[in-house]
Amino acid sequence: MRIILYTGKGGVGKSVISSATALKSSELGFKTLLISTDPAHTLSDAFGIKIGNVETKINENLDAIQIDPVYEAIQNYSALFEFISEIFKTKGIDETIAYEIANFPGSTGAAALLKLVLYVEKNLYDTIILDMIPSGDALKLLYFPYIIGRLSRRVMGIFAPVADVGRAFASVLGINVPSKEVIKTELKLLNLLEKAQKILTDHEQTSLRLIVNPDSFSIENAKRTYIQASIYNINTDMLIINKIMPKDIKAEYFEEWIKLQDNYIKKCEIEFSNLHIKKVSLFKSEVKGIDNLKNLANEIFGEENPLKIYSRFTGININQTEKGIEITVPAPFVKKENLEIERVSDELIIHVETDIGKSSILLPLPFIAYKYSLKSAKLINDKIHIYFE
Repeated sequence: MRIILYTGKGGVGKSVISSATALKSSELGFKTLLISTDPAHTLSDAFGIKIGNVETKINENLDAIQIDPVYEAIQNYSALFEFISEIFKTKGIDETIAYEIANFPGSTGAAALLKLVLYVEKNLYDTIILDMIPSGDALKLLYFPYIIGRLSRRVMGIFAPVADVGRAFASVLGINVPSKEVIKTELKLLNLLEKAQKILTDHEQTSLRLIVNPDSFSIENAKRTYIQASIYNINTDMLIINKIMPKDIKAEYFEEWIKLQDNYIKKCEIEFSNLHIKKVSLFKSEVKGIDNLKNLANEIFGEENPLKIYSRFTGININQTEKGIEITVPAPFVKKENLEIERVSDELIIHVETDIGKSSILLPLPFIAYKYSLKSAKLINDKIHIYFE
């Protein structure tokens, strides 16, 4: 099974490019599923037919589904959300606000990733194309299971049978005790997140593709996502620069825009030089309907198979040195002053500060690292070199 995830800032053309890729995949004979979590329901606009939260057949080899994250949460994780909101309500927070807080940032993207796991397990499709939310925040959730750790999972598993007894004393003690159902839901969620993490870090199966317009906002957004994906060991194989104004436009008004776009395109070619880059012209009208989507797919991929792996990510390397070991972690666009590394027992935690918050990854250390101490770290050519001696 081949899995391709498209992401980028809102409005760059994620949904239509995802749709075009899925359409071309289906025309090549691959049984394809297109998944979107975009609340604007842009898949319906792109194909010109109603697409909801059940699989809708587009052609013989293509199905599409519009994930409703609220529906998914209610159907599968309502007990957990109820418990979290109850905690906030006991702190004096208004009930409506408590529910909004419980629906944590990134949960929309997480709903799609969890749904992806279920479709992979069913194994009914050759290809899954995921039109992701306009942010890389959902990727942070993939490392939540590592933060919880195996020990806490065991503790929750042991605690589950006696959870209802604990709830009998909750009001006396003035604390919130999760029910057996909440604990089972949490265990289910953690297991699904772990499976999602394994799927997305399988470089032979899954690729992330970034979409930008030739402007500073979408390019900076793509950089942040690329940093997160690289640190989380997800293979980014392509950058698509979409909505490029044709140079043959004969209008003085657009001359400065065309020059500006040229500069941003050159910037992308330098800063994303290790990725395969596709350039797509701005269409004369909105890309809607099967014919326009086919034209878009042909402009992007031509005669190529859109499912091939265009660029390969080197990932995390561990090498033996004369004094100990060296671990190398890709970190494009990261600055030294925004980097923090610590060792906690048998795990290594890497913190990267960005302008939208901190991203962290927890790396289980190889057994050989147990006899060494964390000595130093250096940032060289977009890679973090961590030394144990």
